[in-house]
Amino acid sequence: MRRYWIACLALAAAPACGRHDLGDRAAAAADRKLTPAQLSFLKFAPVAEEEAAAIADVSGTIEFDEERTARLNPPVAGRVIELLVQVGDRVEADQPLVTLDSPEVKAAQVDYVRAEADAQLARTAAERAERLRTARAIAEKDFVQAQQETRKAEADFERARAQLERLRVAPGERSSRYLLRAPFAGTIVERKALVGTEIAAESPEPLVVVSDLSRLRVVVRLPERQLSLVEAGQVAAIHVDAYPRDFPGEVVAVGDVIDEATRTVLVRCTVLNPDHLLKPAMFARVQLKAPAGRRIATVPLSALLSDGHHFRVLVRRADGQLDSRPVEVGAEVGEAVQVLSGLRVGEEVVTEGALFAARQLASS
Repeated sequence: MRRYWIACLALAAAPACGRHDLGDRAAAAADRKLTPAQLSFLKFAPVAEEEAAAIADVSGTIEFDEERTARLNPPVAGRVIELLVQVGDRVEADQPLVTLDSPEVKAAQVDYVRAEADAQLARTAAERAERLRTARAIAEKDFVQAQQETRKAEADFERARAQLERLRVAPGERSSRYLLRAPFAGTIVERKALVGTEIAAESPEPLVVVSDLSRLRVVVRLPERQLSLVEAGQVAAIHVDAYPRDFPGEVVAVGDVIDEATRTVLVRCTVLNPDHLLKPAMFARVQLKAPAGRRIATVPLSALLSDGHHFRVLVRRADGQLDSRPVEVGAEVGEAVQVLSGLRVGEEVVTEGALFAARQLASS
């Protein structure tokens, strides 16, 4: 890789190239020849077909898994009166986190008691109307009205009961307290609640953030030329500086939009973190593993010549001379690079002395 970049920089600065495009000069030199002595300094390697094991080694950032992260706010307005957890605490599902004093909780209890009484009264009236109807002592419209009043009262009662269930308050409980609870087991990663704080219902700022850190997300930006070798379900190896080992991961999503500025696409991986060794916001190196059986054509990185925009290689012809040929490259695979077009498997390319040969062809 280092030799490849040296070749790139040297070609960009070579006096023979000046400010002209390397591709034009290389094409003009296609019929020029090197002497046998010059050719003897060069080393060649064939275009190889090999199984792609690791197709990319890119930088990424570890983040919370949004599917296992909850930003919690109470459904009612109130005042914080007790903090039950601290940042960093591990909590169980349904564990209380913050206690609030809320008039809305008290109002919900009052509504329940009133609705229960109204429903009982309506049922009694309907039963009485049923008996009077049997005795032909009530008008039909009065009987129908009694039935409708019962249905309305029961609907109001069900609504009041559902509100208490939503607030996790037992019917008849004389309290104005509301407990904000964890929806699943996880770790408290943020807590903005303070005792005495007045909280509006459905505030945009979460009081508490709970995340299951046993599974994290790793986000990387993959160069577009490597996109054809990446798909959801691929294996990934995640490495961070803090630990000497790799953590197994998996590609779960490949973005559909290319960033115009960086020419990269967003790739999202997941990594299991049962021991909580990995931390959100850590930088990571992510090595993406190709699917089993995927074979690609490659050349050594040292064979590439670049003008900063396009790539070329020097190919040995049947007569022993060299052709400068444009190629389209893809993923880097160790010390080699995938060739998407421009070469055939088995053709020989210059791997050592390519810069020297290109300059000789350009100046001869």
